[in-house]
Amino acid sequence: MISQIYNEIVNNQKIIILRHRNPDPDAVGSQIALKLILQKAFPNKDIFATGVDLPIFDWIGKMDQLEQSDYQDAIIIAVDTANTERIDDEHDLSVAKKILKIDHHPDVDHFGELNWVKDHYSSCAELIFKFADKMDLQITPKIADCLYAGIIGDTNRFLYADTNFRTLDTAAKLVKLGADASKISHEENEINLQTARLEAYMLENFSLNDSGFAYIILNKQLLDIFNLNPGELDYAVPLIGKIDSVKTWAVLSENETNIFRVNLRSKNIPINSVAEKFGGGGHALASGVYVHGDESVNLLIKEMDNITNEAEKN
Repeated sequence: MISQIYNEIVNNQKIIILRHRNPDPDAVGSQIALKLILQKAFPNKDIFATGVDLPIFDWIGKMDQLEQSDYQDAIIIAVDTANTERIDDEHDLSVAKKILKIDHHPDVDHFGELNWVKDHYSSCAELIFKFADKMDLQITPKIADCLYAGIIGDTNRFLYADTNFRTLDTAAKLVKLGADASKISHEENEINLQTARLEAYMLENFSLNDSGFAYIILNKQLLDIFNLNPGELDYAVPLIGKIDSVKTWAVLSENETNIFRVNLRSKNIPINSVAEKFGGGGHALASGVYVHGDESVNLLIKEMDNITNEAEKN
């Protein structure tokens, strides 16, 4: 599959690299790294990375701004994106020649003409490194920074269960190639004052059920008070899981009236089935979904409590 993807790149002039909505360091790091790798290897090709530009990820890289006409006769490579609905692009993608998918989420939507999906990998950044290594493509220190940022972002600095020998070996190779491990870790660990105050509020106000399921609902009026920039809430999602009595948790944020973005997390109980039941998805221990209205919110909370309780019984 790696060779097939490489051949598509070789045989096409225009490549547009996309990623998922509400991006994280792995999505942006994989996207920018792949763009830089291909630009280095094919300086005469037109290679772009696009999507919503979030200032919190400026240290990784900026997005290209494209028009609908730019997609004509292009091939699209979607990285770190499990399903079509999550692709961060409002243009008509049907005018493109092909869509290729490189991802590490469960393959619930086989949307690409070529799909390279390895859901046992810690991050999409690991896959981009493997692609470059397999095809003997150069990784500069800047590219190494992007990929290292993706790996530590999706493993929460090697905390999560998908971290294994291959993950650590890849990270070590990236540091050897010039990645500044300390600087990147500080970038991903640092939060601003608004986020710190939100975290303080969350610790004071989250609910913890007897099952070990914890949750907090952040309504729109409350979020407006904290005045967060796009993407900053994501830094607070792991917080509740640091508490020893918490086994699974959910952060529900109402960014639009009656539309809640739900981040589901777990230490070792698979919870992606709950996300899928409500139309979302993700990894076994880290999933997400959007739900509409209080009734759906209450049903989701009940489902999470039940799945946590059942796992403890077994």
